[in-house]
Amino acid sequence: LPLVVMRFRVFAQMTIFILFFLHLSQLQPGSFSAQVTRNSWVAATGSSILLPGTDKEFANLHWEFSNPSRTLPILDCGKDYQEIYDQYKTRVELNKSDGSLLLKDLHEADSGKYKITVDLDPSRTRILTLTVLDPLSIPHISGNGSLESHTITLICVVQSGIANSVRWTRGGLALPDDERYWLSEGNSTLTISNAQESDTGYYTCTFSNLVSQSNNSYQLTVKGHEIRTHLGLILPFGLCASVFLLVLRYGKPCRPKDLDPYLLTAVGAMALYMA
Repeated sequence: LPLVVMRFRVFAQMTIFILFFLHLSQLQPGSFSAQVTRNSWVAATGSSILLPGTDKEFANLHWEFSNPSRTLPILDCGKDYQEIYDQYKTRVELNKSDGSLLLKDLHEADSGKYKITVDLDPSRTRILTLTVLDPLSIPHISGNGSLESHTITLICVVQSGIANSVRWTRGGLALPDDERYWLSEGNSTLTISNAQESDTGYYTCTFSNLVSQSNNSYQLTVKGHEIRTHLGLILPFGLCASVFLLVLRYGKPCRPKDLDPYLLTAVGAMALYMA
């Protein structure tokens, strides 16, 4: 019996060890993903950003910038010296307590990788990725029509900045679930086919990216055919009344030369109706 118990204990210990090892192997990819996310930064042009340093004391520290086309030293710092290189002299500040770097007045050209090397120790080397984006300008919306039963197109554009999402609303609510509404050109163009008066309202387009959000509104008024319909009733009545008065005046149908002014009036009225 003691031999059986001993074998069981050995088996249990080996099982626990194997499970613990598997647990560690599953944690490594997740930890790496979290570190990559933590070391990626996004900022707006013109702003400042504090790049983290080290959590331990250091004797020597080096910061450098790189992108696919070049590598630039930013600064070197030791116990008794500090050198900031020319291109960054007015744009960086070093916190000597932890080696963090304040980078000011950002430009799109500052996008890239920032490498901190501490005491020439590879285990304390860290690479940060920075992406600098332009804030979005206020969108401009233009429309190509407003007549009922026609197709209306609203186009929304920004002069500066690149959006990663574009969203439309009407009166602060989502667009109607209607097949007459459809979006194109990356959602920046809204087309309304067979427009109805019920489509009248304030249409807002909102541009967004990782550093800003901007929107503008457009008042769309869909015009019906009431004016043309009224003219269609009034003008024929007026023409009939004119002919009737002519007959009363002359007592008989007018000669062609007498009708010329009235024919001209009729043609002009019909042209107005068809306009």
